[in-house]
Amino acid sequence: MPDKNIRMAILDDGVHPEVCPLAGSFVVDDDLSVAVLEGHAVSPLSHGSMCARIVRRYVGLEDVDVFSIQILQGDTLRGNIGRLLKAFELCVSMDIRLVHLSVGTYAFEDFARLEETVRYLLETDRFLVAAAGNRGIVTYPAYLPGVIGVKCHPGLADDEYTYFYDSFTKIHFQASSKHRLAIEGLETETPISNSYAAPLVTAKILSYLKSNPTLDKNQIWHLLTQNAGNQPPVRDSEPCPPVEIPIVLLSGFSARRMSQLLEALMGCLRRDDYHARAASNLPGIRPWDETALPESGDLDLFIARMAWYFSCEIILVGVASYIPPDRYGNVSLWIYGEESDELRTAAAEADGQVMWAGGMEDGRVYEVMVGMLS
Repeated sequence: MPDKNIRMAILDDGVHPEVCPLAGSFVVDDDLSVAVLEGHAVSPLSHGSMCARIVRRYVGLEDVDVFSIQILQGDTLRGNIGRLLKAFELCVSMDIRLVHLSVGTYAFEDFARLEETVRYLLETDRFLVAAAGNRGIVTYPAYLPGVIGVKCHPGLADDEYTYFYDSFTKIHFQASSKHRLAIEGLETETPISNSYAAPLVTAKILSYLKSNPTLDKNQIWHLLTQNAGNQPPVRDSEPCPPVEIPIVLLSGFSARRMSQLLEALMGCLRRDDYHARAASNLPGIRPWDETALPESGDLDLFIARMAWYFSCEIILVGVASYIPPDRYGNVSLWIYGEESDELRTAAAEADGQVMWAGGMEDGRVYEVMVGMLS
C-alpha cells in the first residue's frame, strides 16, 4: 500500500465537488494570482466536470488526490497563455504527478513559451495528457515531445483506444470520446470531440499508477501501447489546397552549412515578425523547432499539409541532397549552395525563382531571399 496518494490535476473551467472528490480547487485570475475556488461557483455540467466524470467512469479515485485548476472562464471556454503557464507552475509547486489538459493553443507566438515550461514540468516523472485541437491544425502542448497527445476516434466507444504515432503531429493515441454517463438520473453520451477522448487516456494512466505508483515514464508508455486496441486508426482528412504562401527550398549544401543557414534564416524571419516554420531531413533536429521530412513521399503534398497544419506565413524546407529546381510545383524560391551548368539549365526551366548562395554570409542570403520573395 503506498504511503502517499497520487496527485492529479485537471486544468479546465473547473470541476464541481459533487462530480469528483477534490483535494483542492483553485482559479488563476487575469492578473495571474491564484485563489481558492468555491465549489458552488462551478457548474456540475462544466467542461472540466464532464472530463472528471469520464476519468471517474473508468478508474476509482481511492488513493488519489484530485485538484481542479480553473484556467478557462465564462461560456466561451477561452483563456490565455499566461493562465496556462501559471497553472503548470502551480502543478510543479504542488508536486502533481498527472496533469490532464483538454485545451490548448493554436497561437504561434505562444509556442516557445510553452515549450520551455512544459519541458520543465516533465523533467521529473510527471505525465501531461493533452487533447489535440478540433480544428485539425497544430495545437500546443499536445504536439510537444514528451506530452501524451490524444485525438478522438469516431469508430471507438467506451474505454477503447488505439495507438498510432503520427510523425508529423507527434500525436500518439486515438481514443473514444463517446462515453455513457449518468447525470442527474439520466444517461447521456458525450459527443465526438478530442477533449472528451483525452480523459480516457488519463484514466488509463491513473489506473496503472494506482496499481504501482513507482512506474516511470517508460513503463507507463509500455503499458499504454501494450494494452491499446487493434482498431485501425483514422487518418487525418485535412484539405490540401494550393499553397498560397512562399515556400523556400534549400538544397545542395553540406549538412553543417544547411543547419547553420536554416537556423539563421529562421532567426531573421522571427525577428522581423514572420510566422515561419522549417522542415528538413537533417539528423538530430529538435522536432519542436523543425518538422522532420518524411524519408519518402510526395514533397508537394508534405508542403501542403505543413501549410495547413501550421497556418504560417512562410515555410523553409532544407534537403541535404541536391534536388533539381523543376520537380515540385509548390516551391516559390530555390536556394542552392553550389552553382553549375546543369543547375543553370534546370533553373531556366523552373517555375520558381533560383538564387545561388555559395559564399554568401547568412545575413546577405536573408536579404536577397526576402527581396526575391517580395
